[in-house]
Amino acid sequence: MEIVIKDIPADKINDAISIFAEAFFDDPLFVFAFSEDEIRKRQTRIMYEFVVNDMVPKLNLTLKGAFANNELAGVTIYTTPDSYEWGEQMIESITKMREKANDSRMNYIGEFARLGGYEPDGEYLYGNELAVSKNFRKHGIGRTLNKFLINECNKFPEAQGILIDTANENNVKLYEKWGWELKAAVDFYQIKKYFLWKDKI
Repeated sequence: MEIVIKDIPADKINDAISIFAEAFFDDPLFVFAFSEDEIRKRQTRIMYEFVVNDMVPKLNLTLKGAFANNELAGVTIYTTPDSYEWGEQMIESITKMREKANDSRMNYIGEFARLGGYEPDGEYLYGNELAVSKNFRKHGIGRTLNKFLINECNKFPEAQGILIDTANENNVKLYEKWGWELKAAVDFYQIKKYFLWKDKI
């Protein structure tokens, strides 16, 4: 199977959102925030519509897709050292997203995102999101996206490495298998936020 990492065309953006929403439906953070399946399905979709349609362009984040035989199989979003700071536009977008969600529990997602626990010295890439379509799991898509992020880090001389965080302990085990180091595990209500680091090669 040929796997190619590239920009996601406009007609595939909804597919990218669907892959994120599908992948994070069972994530411990979203399960904690929204215990009811139908509500969680809706709110996860709303969150990733916001992430892809608002956060990516307004913060100058990078969105890439992994295409397997020309079909979108995985997606990733990452922050480079030249990303933008949060501004008035982002505050307006968050307000609109919360109004659409109409559920105060959405605040848990933002609270989790702001929770610190490990801060590397110097500049670094931050892996915001990585998700693989259920139809393409166990085919090396996640590993390919992981290698892509490491290669992207090398394009920024000032970056010391890559930082990611997750609420999913299974993700921790997978990333450790790929050579990442667990730096911290911080309690967040009934779950944990794990911080993992990968030095630049």
